[in-house]
Amino acid sequence: RIQILFEQMKRVTIPALLVLSVFSFVTCEVPYSYSPSSLPLSHAFLHRILANHSFLAPVEEVLRNYPRDTPTSLRADKSDLCVAKIKEYARKLEHQGNESSEAAGFFDALGKPPSGILRGNLLILGSYDSCIQLQQSTNSYFKPCKISATMKIKGVPAPIVWTTCFPAECRDGNFTRLKDTIVKDLNRDPKLLFVEKSSIVTTCKVVPSYSVGAYIAVVTVSVVLFCVTVGSLWEPVVCFLQAIRSNGSSDTTVLVNCEEEPTSAVDENIQRQPSTHSKEPLSALGQFFTCFAVQRTFPGLFSTATKPGQILSLNGIRVLSINWVVLGHVYYIGINVGDLTVFRKVYGRLATTIIYNAFPSVDTFLYLSGFLVSYLLLKELSRRGGTFNVLGYYVHRYIRLTAPYLLVILVQGFLVPVYLTGPFSEIIEQGHQMCKDWWWTNLLYINNLVPWNKVRICVGQSWYLSNDMQFFIIAPLFIVLLYRKPLIGLLVTTGTWACSALLAGGLTYYEDFGPTPVFDSNGVNMTQFRMMYVKPWIRVPPYLIGILGGWLFYKYRNTMQLLIGRLSLIKKLAVGICIWGISCSIQYAVVFGLHHDMLRKLDDQSLPTTSESVSYETLARSGWGIALTLQIIACETGLGGIVGQILSWKVWLVFSRLTYAVYLVHFILIQTLVAQLRHAFYFAPDYEVAIIYLGCLAMSYAFAVLLYTFLEQPLSYLERLTYRKPTN
Repeated sequence: RIQILFEQMKRVTIPALLVLSVFSFVTCEVPYSYSPSSLPLSHAFLHRILANHSFLAPVEEVLRNYPRDTPTSLRADKSDLCVAKIKEYARKLEHQGNESSEAAGFFDALGKPPSGILRGNLLILGSYDSCIQLQQSTNSYFKPCKISATMKIKGVPAPIVWTTCFPAECRDGNFTRLKDTIVKDLNRDPKLLFVEKSSIVTTCKVVPSYSVGAYIAVVTVSVVLFCVTVGSLWEPVVCFLQAIRSNGSSDTTVLVNCEEEPTSAVDENIQRQPSTHSKEPLSALGQFFTCFAVQRTFPGLFSTATKPGQILSLNGIRVLSINWVVLGHVYYIGINVGDLTVFRKVYGRLATTIIYNAFPSVDTFLYLSGFLVSYLLLKELSRRGGTFNVLGYYVHRYIRLTAPYLLVILVQGFLVPVYLTGPFSEIIEQGHQMCKDWWWTNLLYINNLVPWNKVRICVGQSWYLSNDMQFFIIAPLFIVLLYRKPLIGLLVTTGTWACSALLAGGLTYYEDFGPTPVFDSNGVNMTQFRMMYVKPWIRVPPYLIGILGGWLFYKYRNTMQLLIGRLSLIKKLAVGICIWGISCSIQYAVVFGLHHDMLRKLDDQSLPTTSESVSYETLARSGWGIALTLQIIACETGLGGIVGQILSWKVWLVFSRLTYAVYLVHFILIQTLVAQLRHAFYFAPDYEVAIIYLGCLAMSYAFAVLLYTFLEQPLSYLERLTYRKPTN
């Protein structure tokens, strides 16, 4: 199988190099002239930062009042002990005595205003490691703290971050006064910049400790590894012991002979005995553990065998879409805006629209899910005379999705926060708190609905899984109608689709939302994300179009192939050009149609008009689903050309098996990268971002292989054991 896989990969090499060349072209550095007028911030803003000392208010207050005020006069109010302690360090530092090493270390660990403020660099990063080391080398207690806010500079949202080191005497009251100082000093000219006080967040690091969820995560991972280890050793050990009993010797050649049994047979029939040399059938316990055997689960990953009627182009679409999802999240999570000038340049490029408007990649998965559920369930209904196993339909889906999903929840939400520390680790800590309070909504697949008026999603990417499960639950209502009463089914499905699209447009008009959350004027509170982006009644159109596409292929696939096959070469070419021209035009409008809106936002803070936003929210998801349907029809009827051949390569089968696991693990890998940073990644240079993306993508697939081999595929084998029919 590996040899066949390499043969398939040879065909991918040239197109892959072509794709990389195109990627290099569209992301190459463009010469950019920096004039004073092009700088996003004014010199007045620089003076405001440096002269008013908004970020260094506690320290500057000390330096301004020292030595007039003494620490003794401030000890009546505990909230002022913070200032008193800093004054004490300032006095020690001034005297340069033997006791000044602690004070020098404290001031060295403080965050200071960086260079590049005029260009929008507002990441004031102190030394996290110096603060930790200072705490370990002295008898005093210090805590690394981070004060962050979201500000709008000429309409462009930008993070303003100050990571520093505070003595233990600093309390919440000091941070509250600091927030007031920041808002007062920076909001003097709201047209230039504006900071909402509610967006200012202060977090101080505490020593992480094991929670109940962390212990459960350790036990769960240990149990899985135990099952994999025992299962991998079970078959050869049993063969060896049986050989000793039968031959009365311990000849190790028997073990070698046992391993000659082809393991690929398990993919086709789990009931087969593990070895031709095994004279005794496996016990129930043995059958359970051997489902986790790596020599069974891992080779199955590389199988490229196909069945008649399989739609191969879906695999290529699925893999490319998950890679697109990872790309969007790398920019969204991992790249901090440290230079607004570069930010404006990068976001002003046409190619970057693929990144900040990567939302259609999720609609692709919703479409594919609806398509496959419809296509497979219709075949099941045909085979069973109009009925299907309702209990098995839901139980199979829940177990298949929930088992690896639960493991990721435990690791990402409870175990990882114990070990990861750094100035940006609050991204992990916030997820831990959400998982601690709302983990049960994930297991019920309702975390996109509960709580209703807040965004409290444990495992950030899991909102999609809730939508997908909710759509899967109601899908038989439409599919059974399409099978038994096609006309009524068409009317009900298209009517629901139209109502959802109109609801999205109406809500956009009523709430004055932008076409996507990127253009949400109230993005700090994630209002559009909460009210529209994660809600099933807004996201359902691609899924319903997928159901209709699956029904269309089930009912008319052979007819379409026959009609296309009868056409002359010229007519085939004309039809193919029309299908691809229409579908690609729709997709171009959906993805790149917001480019000029982004340019206007970067230039003069103007947002898309209400009519533009309403039109986009109403039509974009539906248009994307229709375009995918046309392209799949073209690929499966011989009109796909080279695109159809690329999407139908069997090598995609291998990667498509990993897409669910990649979706589960990639988020925490990117968050782990960010949490441990001691500096900020910027939007430039492009090759650095490309290296980060390719590294995250490769790591995602590597961990996906482990999740698939150790848990996802063994559960599939266990399910076959549970549902298999007894033999004579």
